Amino acid sequence: MALLQIALVSGFMFAFRFPKSMIAFLAAFILLGTLVSTRIKAFGVSSPRKPVSPALQTPGGTVLGIAIGVCGFTLLSCALFTFVIFANSWSAWQRFKDQPYHATSFEVTNTYYQPASGKRSARATARGIVEGQIEWMDLLPYIKRAPRDEGELMELVPRGAVIHVYLFPTLKGQSRVQVIGPLPPAEANYKHAMQTLNRGLAILGILGGILVVLSRIRRSYAASGPVTATPATSLQTSN
Repeated sequence: MALLQIALVSGFMFAFRFPKSMIAFLAAFILLGTLVSTRIKAFGVSSPRKPVSPALQTPGGTVLGIAIGVCGFTLLSCALFTFVIFANSWSAWQRFKDQPYHATSFEVTNTYYQPASGKRSARATARGIVEGQIEWMDLLPYIKRAPRDEGELMELVPRGAVIHVYLFPTLKGQSRVQVIGPLPPAEANYKHAMQTLNRGLAILGILGGILVVLSRIRRSYAASGPVTATPATSLQTSN
């Protein structure tokens, strides 16, 4: 199962040209998770249930357990969000990298608003004229926020508005037209991907350190009180 997961993840990441270091890290993470899961299952089957410290059943022990659970959930969520945001920016960088482009203008003829539904966020797009041809563009990078409705979108971007854009003639769809920003699209997406990766790894490191400290405190807390056997352990002892 671990080899299948590594093959699928590696194939996906190679297809989108992710850094080899990140592919190796995820492969090692999958192997480590599989190894730990196997050892835990084997230990649970072969070893009798250990006595439970009364200290862990106190309010302090309960709070420590909840804190460890919340910290672990936050760590996993942060890892997931970091990967998704990084993957989006990295994919965009690969799409724009080494592609020819030039600055031009986009004259808006129509705007379209699609409200958020389910997992899909709100969308704002426009149809317009670029160098005599009809093109489409995503308006959110231009207006910086999602409008409340179609009326607000028309107020923010009225018909006839001229937007300074980059045109990528070799690309297709809305990728052809990009709003001019402080950096070219390829450079901006690469910078965002690296910033996301660095910040995500830093946060994961902090959360991992907190999780280790909380786990050690919990072990020390459990060892500080007398140990009482669980019903299962007491039954084994009496037999």
